[in-house]
Amino acid sequence: MTRLGELSQQAGPPLESDAANHPRKVLAQCLGYVEKHRDQMDYPKYRAKGWPTGSGITESGVKLYGKRVKGSEQFWNVPGAEAILALRSKWLSEDEASQHYWLGWPPQAVAA
Repeated sequence: MTRLGELSQQAGPPLESDAANHPRKVLAQCLGYVEKHRDQMDYPKYRAKGWPTGSGITESGVKLYGKRVKGSEQFWNVPGAEAILALRSKWLSEDEASQHYWLGWPPQAVAA
């Protein structure tokens, strides 16, 4: 049994009269979440593989993309936004895939 499970047993089940933020209810909700998502929370394994375990990288990426497509005086249709986000993704990835992308797609003339 996890430490969270032990604490939940000590506190007892939440009562109908408990407020939503009562420690028993909060503890029961947290325990339920951890038990439901246990298979997705193998953090030691993820760290051993060098994988991130926080949301900071994703949040930073969303912020960077948002700045590119939501700037002032910028108006995008869906295909245009998808194209610029794909290019931005390649640029930010800083890996060989971005080099292959640029080498494989020569510039094309655009008719005005």
